[in-house]
Amino acid sequence: MSKTNRFHIKEIKDEINVTVEEERKDRSPFYLLFKRNMWLWYVLVLMIALIVSTVTIYAVSKNLNPSTVIQYDTSGVLVTFEEGNNSILNGVPITEAFASKLFDTSVSNEMSKGVVIKVKEKEFELGIIIFFSDKTVLVKYNNGNYVKVKALNNDYGIEENGTIKSGAEANNISYEYKNNDALGIKLLYLSDGTVEITKDNMVFLLKNTDLTSNEEMFYTNLSGVSAPIKEEDSKIYYSDGTIKEDNYIIVDGKKHYPTKEETIHDDIKIIYYDNGYAEVIQGNLDIIVQKSEHIKYDDNIFEIVDGTKEVKTKDFIDIKSLELNNKNNKEMKYIIVLEETDDYAKHKVNKRLLNEYINYSVYIKGNKTNGVMDNEIKNSSKYEGLDLKNNTYLLYEGTLSSLQIADIKIGLWISYENITNEYMNSAFIGTLKVYVEE
Repeated sequence: MSKTNRFHIKEIKDEINVTVEEERKDRSPFYLLFKRNMWLWYVLVLMIALIVSTVTIYAVSKNLNPSTVIQYDTSGVLVTFEEGNNSILNGVPITEAFASKLFDTSVSNEMSKGVVIKVKEKEFELGIIIFFSDKTVLVKYNNGNYVKVKALNNDYGIEENGTIKSGAEANNISYEYKNNDALGIKLLYLSDGTVEITKDNMVFLLKNTDLTSNEEMFYTNLSGVSAPIKEEDSKIYYSDGTIKEDNYIIVDGKKHYPTKEETIHDDIKIIYYDNGYAEVIQGNLDIIVQKSEHIKYDDNIFEIVDGTKEVKTKDFIDIKSLELNNKNNKEMKYIIVLEETDDYAKHKVNKRLLNEYINYSVYIKGNKTNGVMDNEIKNSSKYEGLDLKNNTYLLYEGTLSSLQIADIKIGLWISYENITNEYMNSAFIGTLKVYVEE
């Protein structure tokens, strides 16, 4: 807008000061107020923004629970503690038998377990992709490399053309064949602790190594999953001794008939029998499940797992879960230790529980070891390369194969057999740590 060159007297405060302004018919009094006091408005807006930001941050922070997952990388081995790595042992002393029962129950409920089936297989330019019924994927590249891709948002973490989706977790794994030649079953042991089981064109995946395999029998121990090994005279013979004929199965010489049949996603057909068995059919797959109650599925996932609820152990035994993921192309040695705090007063503990009253169990790759926490290594020449300033107790020493993933559980408890009344109000406080050989 061009200037008007028309002026008028706006305000007379006294005889000396006269305010003269150019007339602007399109400018409101509010605008003129803003123009004359612009810096005050900037300060006001800044204060409002600061107040809103502060309130928002407080509201978000108040509703966020602190993460208990601890993760760090040491020498190319990714270490993940699922529920933190701090231990405070001041609970109820228990017997070794009771501790073993609690620990074994926790292991069976939380460690990787169960069976999933192959629902489809796709070839792409660089290899083959096997899609399993829990939305995990095994990629077998033509160059010999294998990659396991975990589920992403209840879906597969990879496209059918081999492109791994953004945000999906993919890990290189090594492998070894330990076939059952007598029954013609291929057993591919993968370094993440799983076993791919193949019979002709049928494939399923055991999520641990808990199976029975010999010249006469093959089945998974948890749920009794077996594979067909031959067909004769219109009868199908399965690797656990089950026989299917017509519409019934024969177990220990007795016939058992179907009670229910259903078809779910991915064309998975489930036939339930009157003895608690089930038959799962999908494409080329036809397996027998001895414990049909272990069959679990929803709109996306199908698994054969034990649904037993976990026994609460917090008041009796301190159990920690951790994962070691060796991303190196070589084996790596490691140790797991419990480093004692040097400041009990910080935790309001007046009396230290002697370490020799603490027992522990370690579960890894299907094996469990027990011990008493009396192997102090702070001044040991064997571990002089470690910077250990506090009392440190060795719990486990092992080796990870190249590209191996190891799920580990550690349980610590106070020994009822050894402790005396003198230590009723005492505690031992420490931090679980993993050291990897450089």
